[in-house]
Amino acid sequence: MPSKTDLYFPPEDNALDVAQMQNAKLDPIPSVWGHFAGRLGLNRDDVHFIDSRLQELLAS
Repeated sequence: MPSKTDLYFPPEDNALDVAQMQNAKLDPIPSVWGHFAGRLGLNRDDVHFIDSRLQELLAS
């Protein structure tokens, strides 16, 4: 789950991988923190986004 602003692992690169996997979904974190999105819970919005996506995954 890359960040939309991640310069190390841009979502466009992951799109190529996801296209080759069954039942995969690319859902980038909408964060301005780039590669540090969600790190150590520093940004509440990032953490909420990640947690909600993990809950969806585990419920499926």
